[in-house]
Amino acid sequence: MSGRGAAIVHDFLVQDGGAERCALELARLLPTAPVFTSFFDRDTFSDRIDPARVRPWPLQRLLKGRYFRSLLPIYPLYFSTLDLRRQALVISSSVAFAKAVRTDRRSLHVSYVHTPMRYAWDLEAYLARSSYQLPTRMAARALRQPLLAWDRRTARRPDLLVANSENVRRRIEERWQRSAEVIYPPVNTAELRLSERDDGYLLIAARLLAYRHVEHAVEAAGLLDRELVVVGDGPELPSLRRLAGPTVRFTGHLPRQALIELFEGCHAYLLPGVEDFGIAPLEAMAAGKPVVALGRGGALETVVDGVTGVLYDKPGGRPLADAIERMEGITFDRLALRAHAERFDRRHFLSAWRGLLDRLGVDRDLYDPAD
Repeated sequence: MSGRGAAIVHDFLVQDGGAERCALELARLLPTAPVFTSFFDRDTFSDRIDPARVRPWPLQRLLKGRYFRSLLPIYPLYFSTLDLRRQALVISSSVAFAKAVRTDRRSLHVSYVHTPMRYAWDLEAYLARSSYQLPTRMAARALRQPLLAWDRRTARRPDLLVANSENVRRRIEERWQRSAEVIYPPVNTAELRLSERDDGYLLIAARLLAYRHVEHAVEAAGLLDRELVVVGDGPELPSLRRLAGPTVRFTGHLPRQALIELFEGCHAYLLPGVEDFGIAPLEAMAAGKPVVALGRGGALETVVDGVTGVLYDKPGGRPLADAIERMEGITFDRLALRAHAERFDRRHFLSAWRGLLDRLGVDRDLYDPAD
């Protein structure tokens, strides 16, 4: 692979979420690699990556990411024709599309998979109780079968798949009939202090999409008359505002430091939906805060019932409210919470990737080999 370079690919760098943080850590690991994406929001990410490294598609000039969700039908075309055959190493951080880029037999393409395409495989769950209008729902259902076929086909392109959790690894095996290694996403525990502060509020920080079921947390806050702070933006924000009572506060997107302060001041963090993995709950644990989570998906790999939080079985506002009340009867060890979060620290993420690239014989000039 000598004489050729490396590249990073990520679906879109528009909103600051867990998948985006993974892509940025991979960009730090490959410090000279350009980062190919669809849309790039400079205001959100330019403090963490040099915009000169980012290669957005031409539509960036026209739309600037404002309608990035509505362009679903054309992402497959863009990413499946993105030609990276000159690169020796390609690492794609794939929420849905990035895995499809073109490489050649001399290239090594490793895809870090956050999930097989949710818009196709889990469409009904994605649409259920969402605010999407009927024409959007009809279009999504019409596109489902072509997207499923495209997702299966392009899942054969990477040479190696790496899943972000055992949950996703099983999903890859079931849906793509491929095996995958597991490297957990990075938690920057150094950003968060172990906090003795408790301002009493419950916290959620998430993209406000229907499948995350933030409405269950809003319902639980009303049932218990508890203060809830919801950080994030998304299409479900208007409906959540209508549902919320006076104890629920919506902040929209916040700067990172403001979010950290909320983690450090909260009473507990809530996870009412099924996550592929979930970095935010571990950030809460790093601050010494317990997590109340639906016992499905990635939460089963991050929340230890009765030790780092409380798991509950049935989705809904009342079951979540009951779990919050059960949490109040447990005394949590803040040091144990912090120690558990540190098992997922970014240094382990980077070490695992360095070990993988070394095992695959990747030229060390293409990545930072230092521990």
